[in-house]
Amino acid sequence: MLTIKVLRGQIRGLKGVTIDFHYPIKAIAGRNGSCKTTVLALSACAFHNKSNSFKLPGRKHPYYTFSDFFIQTKEESKLGDIAIDYQILHNNWRITKHNANKAGSRWQLRRKKAGSRWNKYDSRVPRTVVFLGVERIVPHAERSVSKSYKGRFQPATDHGWEDSVRVTVGKILGTNYTSFSYSRYARYRLPIVAKNDLKVYSGFNMGTGEHSLFELFSIIHECPDGSLILIDEIELGLHEKAQEKLIEELNKICEKRKFQIICTTHSSRIIESLPPEGRIFVERICDQTTIIPEISPAYATGKLSGRLNVELDIVVEDEAAQLIVETVLDNELRSRTKVLPIGSATAVMRYLSAKYKEYTYKQDGTIELCVIFDGDQAPKKSEHIRQFLNSLEKLNDTEKEKAKDWVEKRLTFLPGNDWTELWIIKPNNKEAFYERFQREFQMSNAAVDEMLDSAFRAGKHNEFHEVAKILILDYKVVASHLIKSAFESEPEESKKLLT
Repeated sequence: MLTIKVLRGQIRGLKGVTIDFHYPIKAIAGRNGSCKTTVLALSACAFHNKSNSFKLPGRKHPYYTFSDFFIQTKEESKLGDIAIDYQILHNNWRITKHNANKAGSRWQLRRKKAGSRWNKYDSRVPRTVVFLGVERIVPHAERSVSKSYKGRFQPATDHGWEDSVRVTVGKILGTNYTSFSYSRYARYRLPIVAKNDLKVYSGFNMGTGEHSLFELFSIIHECPDGSLILIDEIELGLHEKAQEKLIEELNKICEKRKFQIICTTHSSRIIESLPPEGRIFVERICDQTTIIPEISPAYATGKLSGRLNVELDIVVEDEAAQLIVETVLDNELRSRTKVLPIGSATAVMRYLSAKYKEYTYKQDGTIELCVIFDGDQAPKKSEHIRQFLNSLEKLNDTEKEKAKDWVEKRLTFLPGNDWTELWIIKPNNKEAFYERFQREFQMSNAAVDEMLDSAFRAGKHNEFHEVAKILILDYKVVASHLIKSAFESEPEESKKLLT
């Protein structure tokens, strides 16, 4: 477990945020400039390590400091006063006068005053951390050092994990590798593979994704159990099926060896391959950073593309119910949902049964949906469910129980025991109506009472239209004011609907 909390100051674009990493693999999605890589850097700086522990080739130390990531030229503004708190689950804390327990979850503060250095690196919790940036995908054919030494690489002694890496990369890429090894010169290494046609080739002739996978899984096998692996833009060089297989293999390794992996991504397939607790979205609006945990793949993809995707269809009876639901939803939920007026309650249940048939045959491609009936339909809930089941036809008992459970979870009701317009114009408490109509239309309390009484006399489903006539205003504008007043009078009802 790792939690990062920026308490004071700003580091790049991050300030005043809390980010939790409680799932073995966590993907951080977000647009360019949203500080995804900054989050990886802060994660790397949470831990320390012994001088003889594992480190990547070319690194001086087997741990990371803020100076590894946060570098300013003389033209750039210097980092100001910063405080970052890390909550870490650890089994060997130092015993102090404030804490007698060696195991548990505790906070460690990292701080830097303007013009000074970060405090007490060696007091951090020991852990092997590896940061794999985008330079890992640069093929050897584009590395000047590798090309300079191409004639000096010599076969190296195997470590015993090469076969495991060969098999894993083969599964991800759908390729039958017959051998994998490294040739080395000084601190540099060059992968050598053979395929089932006995063709042997080196990293100079590998694809970008192929090379990055051999390097990633070799590093994983070199690291001790319980390590933290940080990967920037994990999907680089990989097609979508390979991305999905990569997450599958990393999940196995995390479970077996207690690894924790945090990665950044722009890929919808990576996000889809992880459960909700394995996803977060980082969003910057002006100078504020928002962390959206457990984001759905559709919502994340929509935010990345700038074209918001609908995640949930909300089925209602008529236009009035559509206005009510859309008025109560906040801006975020409106952007993620679509409210569909279908018609009568019978028509709604027929539509729902058709969508269930589609759902059972095409689960991956079907948008989720729910039904929100008017309040007067609540006593008929059992009748509606029976109609739904009858529409499906030829279900055995197990299938019928599964379908019943599906529909019950997706069926709810607007407030009141009558049709919803009546609940809105006959409030228990009129104070919100008085305040709003006095503010917006300069109406007295008595005029509001008369307006609501006229709406009641207009008859079923004509209430909003009657008020629109009285105020000489557009129907939807009037309906919005009435709906907001009703739900402000009974705020618990709006909370229930949002939930």
